[in-house]
Amino acid sequence: MFAFFVFLSMASAGQDTASVVQKAGKNMVARYRVLKNKPDVKVGLYQLAGKKNNAIAFGMYNSNKRVGIWRFFDQNKLMQIFDYNTYTLKYEAPEGESTTFNYVFDKKLKRTDTVTKPVRIGGRYYGYLPYLNLFEKPADLFDAPNGSIMVNIELLISPYGRLADFTYHIMIGSYARDLNVNINVMNDEDKTFIPGTINGEPVPTRIFIKCVVKDKHTLELVSPI
Repeated sequence: MFAFFVFLSMASAGQDTASVVQKAGKNMVARYRVLKNKPDVKVGLYQLAGKKNNAIAFGMYNSNKRVGIWRFFDQNKLMQIFDYNTYTLKYEAPEGESTTFNYVFDKKLKRTDTVTKPVRIGGRYYGYLPYLNLFEKPADLFDAPNGSIMVNIELLISPYGRLADFTYHIMIGSYARDLNVNINVMNDEDKTFIPGTINGEPVPTRIFIKCVVKDKHTLELVSPI
């Protein structure tokens, strides 16, 4: 268990560094170090914690680049282990039948096909926070109770593992509206996936994610049954 989240002070050899404690979203705090003469450059251990100091993500930075093994969590459950040195997935938590994620391949599947789903680096919680936090509640729904507004996120992932299209499908009662997101406002890291494959060949894939409105600027994943 990783409920007790300890910040370790680590200095980059031969370089003066300063520690940073930064709010990184609602109920989340990031702890890391930066170069004193370049405060935008992260070095050493990075840790992100949520409520009750629960671990969300931790790993190492070298000159602002993620290196080595990173671990990502959801409610202290290990969701993913990713090696940034070799850029390989070491572990991905299995999805049950009641998952809030659905994957659709832009190609008809045969029973004999071997299929792998697209994977978001960062896992099925931390990795999708940018998509949840970009949401803006439409002005004509401001008076509607947040919990009653359902949103289905649709992401189109290219065979190269790049986010190609991003849409919010908003539904409440008879109300339905689609909001397209300008993916150019997102940074490169937030648009990177491991592509889905059919028989070892990368193919376009759509990811659909069931969400509910948390507040006017945020979504949260629908909890699996």
